[in-house]
Amino acid sequence: MTREFASRAATLVAVAVSALSAVVAIALDIAVLPTHPEPPVSSGWSGVLPGAAMLIPGALLLWRLPWHPIAVVLTAFGTLWVLDGMAAAAVNLAWYHDRSAWWAVPAFWFFSRAGAVLILPIVLLLLLFPDGRLRAGVWRVVSIVSLALGLVMPFAFLFAPRAALSLDNDDRTALLDAFEQPLPTLPLPLEAWMLLLGAGIPCLGVSLLLALLVCISRRFGATAEQRAQLRWLVWSALIFTAALLFVFPVVPTVVVDLLLAVTIGLVSASVVIAVTRYRLYAIDRLLSWTLVYALLIAGIIAIDVLIVVAVGSAIDDRVAMLLAVVAVTVAFAPLRGRLFAVANRLVSGRRGDPYAVVSSLGDRLDQAPDAPGQLAELAAAIAEAFGSRSVRVELDRPGAEAMVAVHGTPMKDAAEVPIDHGGEMIGRIFIEPGGRPVVSTRDQWLLGDLVRLAAASLRGAELGRELQANRERLVLAREEERSRLRRELHDGLGPLLAGVKLRLETARNLADRDPARSLGLVDAAIADQSEVIDEIRRIVQGLRPPALDDLGLRSALEQQAARLTGGGLIAEVSGDVPHDLPPAVEVAAFRIASEALTNARKHSGAQRVQVVLSQSERMLQLDIRDDGHGIASATALSPATAPSSTGVGLRSQRERAAELGGTLEITSRPDGGTLIRARLPFTPPASAPTDTTPEGITADVR
Repeated sequence: MTREFASRAATLVAVAVSALSAVVAIALDIAVLPTHPEPPVSSGWSGVLPGAAMLIPGALLLWRLPWHPIAVVLTAFGTLWVLDGMAAAAVNLAWYHDRSAWWAVPAFWFFSRAGAVLILPIVLLLLLFPDGRLRAGVWRVVSIVSLALGLVMPFAFLFAPRAALSLDNDDRTALLDAFEQPLPTLPLPLEAWMLLLGAGIPCLGVSLLLALLVCISRRFGATAEQRAQLRWLVWSALIFTAALLFVFPVVPTVVVDLLLAVTIGLVSASVVIAVTRYRLYAIDRLLSWTLVYALLIAGIIAIDVLIVVAVGSAIDDRVAMLLAVVAVTVAFAPLRGRLFAVANRLVSGRRGDPYAVVSSLGDRLDQAPDAPGQLAELAAAIAEAFGSRSVRVELDRPGAEAMVAVHGTPMKDAAEVPIDHGGEMIGRIFIEPGGRPVVSTRDQWLLGDLVRLAAASLRGAELGRELQANRERLVLAREEERSRLRRELHDGLGPLLAGVKLRLETARNLADRDPARSLGLVDAAIADQSEVIDEIRRIVQGLRPPALDDLGLRSALEQQAARLTGGGLIAEVSGDVPHDLPPAVEVAAFRIASEALTNARKHSGAQRVQVVLSQSERMLQLDIRDDGHGIASATALSPATAPSSTGVGLRSQRERAAELGGTLEITSRPDGGTLIRARLPFTPPASAPTDTTPEGITADVR
């Protein structure tokens, strides 16, 4: 017999026994209750309902998870509850019809003695959930103490002598006289038995609280999924414990029976949901309501006790309870909103009030001085909103390492959420969800609102940083260009012009005395002047290629391609060029294409290079394709991450595109070779920069 077969056989036996017992119990109730609505003991349905609430989920789990301790507890004690209901119905029938029936005595013993163990499964579920084993270390000691306290009442009822059970209880005495048979007991003084019987309910309450503490302690070190499962059981156990300690002692027996069935059903259902369907339902709001209304009930009971103590026998108990209810209701009404806010904060963090979370984040982002500060504020706001112990926010930065902010201690089971702005992913959030996976719709909406708000602010701050960096680069480039021009004018043109002047002055002085030598000096000065013109042309070409003004962008590129064609390389240019390209865009496109053509000739081993020009919606696209051996993946990285061996060529290409707000991508083609794609935005010349020439310098040298 396999383990699974034995488990399923036991499940079928338990279900069959329980079903038969339930039918018998209900049938006996039908025979007794219509003529005797107030029987001496509980009716049969008071055991059948909680038994069914425990047995059905237990049998389902036991069928799916053979001999799992949680399933065994639910199934076994569910069956005991149903049997207890049948025993109660049998006692009622015997009391009214045949007190000498053979089944009356065992039914009464089972109901009055063995029935005391029926609350124990709640303690066991809290101690064993979710893996069916007791916790190790000090929590194992706490678990054993909890279990021992929970056994006090069953022990007392199973072995207490008849005298202890009948003392000060006439109804119980009559039942004991009718059905109790002498049984072996333990030799303890009557006072000891009375103490144990009186301590049964308080010990059970302490046992439940300790078991609840053990269950809550499992959250520490647990995964997000395990914490989400535990929340369901903790919620239902809180309701059961509050009802046992504060409600059951003050309400009629029939209400106790109904509430017992409901609360046990909640515990059983929460176990099934926690094991199988915990992702589908949100538990936080239920926990908040439970805490608030448990506080309300505790307040009513406390005020009732104070009234009774203060007034004494001068007031009826029912009037005292009514006054307590009125007092608590009047006090509760104005505090209801605050109580729920506090409960939501305890259970869910600040995410219970999404508007306040978003508003607070907006204020914090406004006060942050820069992007790193905003990133830190976003991480802190998410951690506070979701009660998370760890939040990590990463912001991608083109041309630099990602910016990172961490709140708390990093966790292994963090969930990743992308930061999207304008359809572009600009970063990501890693969040440890604080007790549950971030999967509920409300959580997703709130996190989405936070991300959208922060993304716009972070993007703005990052664009401001990039703008400032670009300004600094432009100022540096301008000053470097001015310094270069100064050196070339001072060291190159200066001596040439000084030499021309000296030759002309000497020629003037010799004109009368030695005309032939004077003419020779003039000819030398003219030759020097030609060299000056060539030097000026070289300097101006460094500022803006003259071919762009003489031929236009496409023809200038064709001229450049023709120069590089040869030696086994064919370079071609195709496509259309807009007529209203700003000069700065023309220069950038020409420089990028020229650098790419030169690299293809020197490094790619290509036989063919194509330069393709195209435009769309004020965007010039420049594609340079070759059929060489391609480019290493590391070389195609951003300038900040590419190795230094790639040289300044690719970096300068990217920088030229970035200066205009464009992009440059370098990839290896699937069919071999390299593709360089530059996208350069442009506006009509009226609003575009007129040139890249440094301020105050203009030239038109032909």
